[in-house]
Parts: sequence; C-alpha cells; structure tokens
Amino acid sequence: MKKKKILQRAVTYYRSHMWCSLLVSIFGMIFIIALILLGYMKSKYYQYLLDTTYESEKVMIESVKKNIENQMESFIDLGANIAVEDRLVQEIENYAQAGKTNQYASKLMRTTLKSTTYGSGSITGVAVVEKDGLLAQFSREEVGTEKVRGIWDENNQDEIISLFQEMKQHNETGLLPRYIIVNGANEHLNVSGRGVLHIAFPIKNGYNYKHMKYMIIVSYYSQPISALLKQLSQGGKDEFLQGYIENASGKILFHTDENYVDKNAKKIYNSDTNKINLETDVENYGWKLHGVIDKAALESNVNKMYSKAMILYLCAILAVMGIAIFIIKSILKPVSVISTSIDRVKTGDMQGYISIEGTNEIWQLAREYNEMLCSIQEANVKVEEQHGEIIESMKMKRRAEREALESQINAHFICNTLNAINYEAMDNGDFKVSLLLKKLSNILRYTFDQKHQNVYMFQEISWIEQYLFLQKERMGSAFDYEIQFDSDYDNWPCRKLMLQPFVENSILHGLEGVNKGGFIRITGEGYQEYLKIVIEDNGCGMTPEVEQIIKEVLENPLLAKQKGLGIGISNVVTRMRMYYTEDLKIQLETEERKGCKFTMILPEARQ
Repeated sequence: MKKKKILQRAVTYYRSHMWCSLLVSIFGMIFIIALILLGYMKSKYYQYLLDTTYESEKVMIESVKKNIENQMESFIDLGANIAVEDRLVQEIENYAQAGKTNQYASKLMRTTLKSTTYGSGSITGVAVVEKDGLLAQFSREEVGTEKVRGIWDENNQDEIISLFQEMKQHNETGLLPRYIIVNGANEHLNVSGRGVLHIAFPIKNGYNYKHMKYMIIVSYYSQPISALLKQLSQGGKDEFLQGYIENASGKILFHTDENYVDKNAKKIYNSDTNKINLETDVENYGWKLHGVIDKAALESNVNKMYSKAMILYLCAILAVMGIAIFIIKSILKPVSVISTSIDRVKTGDMQGYISIEGTNEIWQLAREYNEMLCSIQEANVKVEEQHGEIIESMKMKRRAEREALESQINAHFICNTLNAINYEAMDNGDFKVSLLLKKLSNILRYTFDQKHQNVYMFQEISWIEQYLFLQKERMGSAFDYEIQFDSDYDNWPCRKLMLQPFVENSILHGLEGVNKGGFIRITGEGYQEYLKIVIEDNGCGMTPEVEQIIKEVLENPLLAKQKGLGIGISNVVTRMRMYYTEDLKIQLETEERKGCKFTMILPEARQ
C-alpha cells in the first residue's frame, strides 16, 4: 500500500510540473536510443572477440604442442641417461643378490637411487622393477617422514608387473631401448594434489636389452607440462579458454582445470555445443592436445562488460540530469523558496518566513503565506501558556527521580565495604572468611563494571573460578569442580558473564538435591580459528522433553518466554550471537541421571 501511494505521488508530481515532464521525456528517449545502440555494439563485439580468439588459439595450440614435445624429449633423455648408468646397473644386481631384507644393501640401493635425482629438480622419484614387482624405490617426498612411503606401493603391484611384461615384449629384439609412458597414476599416491608423470625405461642385460631382467620407472613432476598447457588459457586468466591433453583411450591426463583430470574427454566436450574444440596430435606419445573456447563463458564476459558500460552510461545520464535540474531550479527559484519554507515549518521551525524579492503573483502568494505563519505562531504562544503548568510538573517529577537515583547506594560503596570487612577478618585471624570476602568483592566488581562488556577469556575464566569457589563453600561438600583451559587462548575475546548461566544451570538444576559426589568440569581447547569450551556435570541430567526445549531455545532464544524458560540462557545466547556472528555453535548433550554437557564453538569475534 505504501509503495502504491509513493507511485501515485510521483505520477501526480510528474503531471503537475511541466519542467519535470519535459526533462523525463527527453532523457527517456536518449536512454532508449543508447540502449539499442549498446545492444548492437555488444553483439558485434562478441562476434569479433570470438573470431579473434579462434585465430589466436589456432596459433597458440601449435606453439604449445612444440613446447610439450620438447619438454617430453627432455624428460625421456634424462630418464634414458639414468637407465644406462653402469653404477646403477651394478648396484641393482648387488641388491637383488643380497636380498630385500639386507639392511645395508637396502640403504646402499636407496642412496644410489637418490643420487640419480641430483641435478634435476624435475624428478620426484625413481623405482626399480623386476618380474615379480617392485624391487626398490626412492621418492623426494620421503625425506623427513617417519614412515617411508614412495610413489609406488602394494596397491599397484599388478600394474607394475603388467608394465614390466609390456616393456619386456617391446625390447625382445634387444637392439635399442624403448620407453613406455605410463598413462595413469598421474597423481602422487602419497602426496595429495601433486601431479606426476611416469616414464618406464629398460635396463641393459649385459650389452643389450634382450632378455631384460630389470626396468626403471622415472617419475617427473608434471608441473612443467601443466604450465605449458595453461598458456592456452592465457595463464589461467581467461575463464572462457581451456586446454587439455587426452591419451589414446580418451582419458584426460592434463587439464587447465585440475577437476577434469582422469575424466573421459568425449563425455564432457563432444555433447556440448557451446564449446569450440581445436585439436592437434602430440607426435610419438599417442596424445592429443586440445584448445577449447567456451562460447557461453565468452558471452558471459561480454555481458559483464556490457553491464559495466550500462552503469557508466546511467551515471552519465544522471550527471547530465543533475545539471539540467540545477538550471531549471535556478529559473524557478521563487517556487523553490516557498517550498523550502514550507518544509521548515513541517519540521517545527515556525520562523520560516519568506524574504520577498518581487511583486509578481508568486511573491504575492509568499506574502499571504507569511501572514498565515504569523497567525499560527500567536496560536502556539497561547497553547504554550496553557501547558506551562504541565511542563513545570514534568520537570519536578524528573528532578525527584534524579534525586532518588543519586541517593541509592552505589557499587563502589558495596565493594569498599566488603574490603573493609575483609581487613577486619584478617586482623582477627579469620583467613577463610577473608578469602570468601575477597572473592565475593572481585565477583561484584567484575559484575558491576558496565563500561567493559567485552573482555578476554582469562578474565572470564578467573571470574567463573571464583564463582564456583563461593558456590562450593556455600553448598559444603555437595560438589567439586575442575577447570582446564588452554593458556595459549587466554586473550581470546569474549562477552562478559557468558559462561555463568550455563554453570549456574549445572549447580541449580543438574546438582539439585545432591549432597555429595557432584562434579563440574570446564575445559577450553584452541584450534587456531576457533575456541572450543565444554561445560559438563554429573548431575541428574534432563528429561527428553526439557532437552528438546533447551535445544530449541539455543537455536532461537526468542522462544524462551514461549517455552516457559527464564531469560538467563536465552539472553546470553543472544549476546554471544551478536558478538560472534551466526558462526557461533552451542550444543547440548544430556541423559537422565547421567549429567549434562554444553559445548560451545567460539569463532573469532566480530568486535
């Protein structure tokens, strides 16, 4: 209804003011024409950008292909040189004869494999394989770990044996070594997110590769290839450009978006008509290199640019309209003066007389307005005289309230009195009473301090410890308590008295009727970004009905009154949520006759 009234007023103002009608009409036409023009330019720019991107991607994909081939040749040359090292071949024979259980031979074998990685930051691991599976291995990622785990383990023994048989068949002629690129396992098995490329090489048996006994798998960091691939998407900056490499079976080995790795390329791209797929063969490796242009993403980018252009255009129109309004208002100044004076009167300023600057009809209207304003002022004087006694009576009432407030005993008087009693007790040698008075004084000072509602956790814990001490003394041997708190989080910001309602709940309700053996434990553990506080007791617990009500109040404190509960817990939950935001979590666990447990997860305070 309110929106409808505002709209009606706007229409009325538009129809009754010619300058407004003219201004809106002119600028409305300009806006529509510009809107049509910008829409046409957007369409043309999208087509131009698509054509330009297509030609650029064709050139880039050939360049990336050559760079990948060069990188792979480098990997192969490096691995082949390792496979023909006489020292390595001899050490493998020695280790095979000594056996895997020989610790000295095992250590020497690992040292030899480790030395093969020196001088090359691209190698992450080396593994030696025989016909029965893995013989020995070394991985850079093993350094500094208590449990040695390499790239290959028992989960892929079958794959290793199959790879050995394939390598043996490839090299039956025994003339020249033939490598095998392992199309699979292109993520480090024991280091999450680490891309790895494996290439297997045969090891000479004497002077040739016929009847080979061993094979070496050299594992490389795949980052160099991934970096080259990202050139197809301008280093990952253009979201409408993607690049990937697939093997002969259609599996994606590398992708500019790692979420697509190991997925079937045809299922992802062949059915998507919004993508333009450019491809070329990566010779000698059975790979295909693809450059993908996402037309939908490209159009989305163009739409974003169009939206920005529209915002700039609207800002320009608003600026011009502002200038036009300024000029029109200067021409219609008399009307503006009258309107301003009326607005002042609406706010209660009865001195809003108009300064007459002319003799035309509008200024005559202003003169009559001044006379009306004078009559209203005279009437207001009479009203003020009639209500003078009422105003004076209200002043006297306020004065009495202020004097009553000043006569009240303040918090400092109470605390100082307690301290005086404390000193008297110490003089009389009654140190237990002195201790109780001191803790009570500390509690009252902390509670009465209204200036500091935001405190640190060590202050809150210190207060709750004194509170529990006094409660224990009051109740005799009914319960005991324990506080364990991570001191690294002493300066964690918190709200004053936020733990007290939960502790009080444990004392008044959980331990109600308990004469001996009650226990309350408060623990605090820090986890960098949040603090976990647990308040638990071994009291009578809660019935399922009460438990359900408390849980509902913890979720929505406004339900406390409706559910028939006090405001203690609901009030503190409300204050904590305002302080810690909605990331605050408070959980309740309870069981009848077995106790109650409140768990608080405190995020970093908003402050």
